[in-house]
Amino acid sequence: MEHRPIFIGGLSFTGKTQLRMMLSAHPNILISRRTHLWDYFYNRYGDLSKKSNLDRCLKAIFDFKPMRVLHPNYELIRMEFSQGPATYERLFALLHAQNAKQKGKSRWGDQLGFVEYYADRIFAAYPSARMIHMVRDPGARAGESRMASSHKVGRIGWETAWWLSSARLASRHQKNYPGKYLIVCYEQLFSQPKQTMQEICEFIGETFHPQMLTHGEIEAHATEQPPPLGKQDLHFIHSHTQHLMKYFGYEYDNLQLSRLEWLLYGLMFPTNLAALLIGKISTQLGQRELIRTELSV
Repeated sequence: MEHRPIFIGGLSFTGKTQLRMMLSAHPNILISRRTHLWDYFYNRYGDLSKKSNLDRCLKAIFDFKPMRVLHPNYELIRMEFSQGPATYERLFALLHAQNAKQKGKSRWGDQLGFVEYYADRIFAAYPSARMIHMVRDPGARAGESRMASSHKVGRIGWETAWWLSSARLASRHQKNYPGKYLIVCYEQLFSQPKQTMQEICEFIGETFHPQMLTHGEIEAHATEQPPPLGKQDLHFIHSHTQHLMKYFGYEYDNLQLSRLEWLLYGLMFPTNLAALLIGKISTQLGQRELIRTELSV
């Protein structure tokens, strides 16, 4: 059986949830959310052809709260899994495909922040997969993120590191997987929803359906403005992201800071820079921990 899953990746506050809702309104598509199969379970229980390993893996998956949204049938999964290669990739596909079938859908997918870290594994496992990577202006995204979560020391530095890491992977995968990897800007999705969804449907090989536009809170997101950041914060973000902002078509402002804003910039610069450097190291050494951190703030 050929699997043609659709994965939605990118940072928080980039429109992933809205896109998932819109795609799931398609009569053929069901996109789940944050099952964490690839970052929490892949290759963590040894060879699944061994019954003891498979039992441990299935128990962990079935006990994992986010997996309950798939309503997995334990006995059916075991039976179907025994009829083919004992791989993690196939197990994950069976779990998703079973859920899609229960909902009357023929195609499955998953939304997970930072799923782009697993793009190489995913495309190796499912050659017909498609991945949509959501990006957003780093200043606007940081503004909304700051208002939606608790204060974090060096937050602007962390936000900048996360954006850079995700953006670099987007540009890399777009070049390495032509025709399989699509970058969609948050601003594009909500300012031109019909045209953008038509392009997405063409990319994934599905017919566009108008009802997709009635989901995802399009009008609310098209008109709302994110809480503004101080000029000192925007200056820090833009000074480190402007080269990749150009790649995605974003313009950055040559901000003129007042004396007070320069003072605030200087006071916060060491903390933000330290957070930025730590964030960059985290993306190289601890991808799973980075995902947990980003999702928790």
